[in-house]
Amino acid sequence: MTRRKKIIIGALILTLAVAVGIGATVVYGPKGSWARGFPPGFHHMGCPSGPHGEDIADFIIWKMDRHVKELNLNDAQKKEYEKSKEEIRAGIADAIQKRREFRSIVHEEMDKESPDMNALADLIKERAQHIPDMVSKPIDLFVNFYNLLDENQKAKMVEMFRQRMGPAQQHS
Repeated sequence: MTRRKKIIIGALILTLAVAVGIGATVVYGPKGSWARGFPPGFHHMGCPSGPHGEDIADFIIWKMDRHVKELNLNDAQKKEYEKSKEEIRAGIADAIQKRREFRSIVHEEMDKESPDMNALADLIKERAQHIPDMVSKPIDLFVNFYNLLDENQKAKMVEMFRQRMGPAQQHS
């Protein structure tokens, strides 16, 4: 086969692949968009969309346990880790409950004939003031746990973070 024929066949295969990719995107995207997302059955095959409810706490703790297992904690460290896990579980349960209450209030107001947008804005602003606490508490739990580790365990933890972050990029 000549080089010219190889190039033509390669171009045809590439064109076909691009056409199939664009076609699939058009078929499965939202109306009015050529980038529609995944087919309806996709989310029922182990890939749920949206918030995960109470299951998210179990998932987060499962992920933590997988990584903490590599640290070979002593009994005192295990005890503190278990306390941290319970605080995380309770914090997530509390956040889920507050979110449900908030959504209920918003839906209640929006279902009115004439919703009070100023009251909703005030409610949202009030809720937004709690975000720093929601973010800082897990960070404090992590730092407390990290400070319990010996130097070897800390080095392993730092290496885990470096692997998850990937290589540093140079900025010019």
